[in-house]
Amino acid sequence: MAFARLGPVDNLKPFDPNDVDETLTRVVTHRGITYVLFPYVNATGEEPRFNSLQCAIEGPAATIDDFAALAQLITQRRSEGKWFISFNTPWLMTAADREKIAQRAAVPRPKRS
Repeated sequence: MAFARLGPVDNLKPFDPNDVDETLTRVVTHRGITYVLFPYVNATGEEPRFNSLQCAIEGPAATIDDFAALAQLITQRRSEGKWFISFNTPWLMTAADREKIAQRAAVPRPKRS
């Protein structure tokens, strides 16, 4: 399993795409177009990879409507897996992988000497 190399990722909590806000996004301008980016870890494949979803916006900051549009894009990705969040990093992963992580987290870790 690819997660074995990651170390413990046992603090994942379910993430609701409607909770996306400025703390989970970045606003960037590229070639004259301003975007709101939603960076996340895509852990649905063999190895986790950083990825992002983006939405073109009007103006220098995202609005409530921009966050709603971004939430819709995030929701569409649910066909690939389920959304979780660890601290302020969203993860997209399969339910089976999440269950394996939860099982590992339930096993007490040996104390370091």
